[in-house]
Amino acid sequence: MAEAVISNGAISLVEAISEDALEAAVREHARLVYCIAYSILRNRHDAEDATQEVFVRVLRHKSRLEGVKDRKAWLARIAWRVTADRRKRAPEISLDDTETDLAILRLRSQLASAEDFSLGREMTVLLESLITALPAQLRDVLTLSTVQELTPAEIAEVLAISESSVRSRMFRAREILKEKLTVLLERKHGI
Repeated sequence: MAEAVISNGAISLVEAISEDALEAAVREHARLVYCIAYSILRNRHDAEDATQEVFVRVLRHKSRLEGVKDRKAWLARIAWRVTADRRKRAPEISLDDTETDLAILRLRSQLASAEDFSLGREMTVLLESLITALPAQLRDVLTLSTVQELTPAEIAEVLAISESSVRSRMFRAREILKEKLTVLLERKHGI
């Protein structure tokens, strides 16, 4: 009977340690997980749902959390897989709050001149459309690198490819974007 009490005490101590590790992981990396989800899903509500789903999956497998050396990369990989699955499953339906978007646009317009705002917005839209047109392999690497600011090693772990492949894909993606932007600017300015 004493062994059972000791055994149960050890189990609850292990569970407490796992709960603390899980809580620390959520506190530390929730923003990263959300940013990855948003960069793929492009919808605030869907990204929030995906973030919750990631941490529910981590909760289910919290025993693995203690043995993970790089929690950031581990959670990024889970976030990437969860949101990629969601993107494949669900059709895109925009649920963004248009009033909030309009308020943000009004605030931005007060801070910058109309011309600066228009040019910045135009360039942002142009870059987003060019990035969206990239092949998925190149787009994913570029998104994780520039938007999520992951290192090549972390990207390699998230996408389950080699670090040299990550660097090669980033180089190719940037070269393609550079070529497309050059062509567009030459057309626009008649160079």
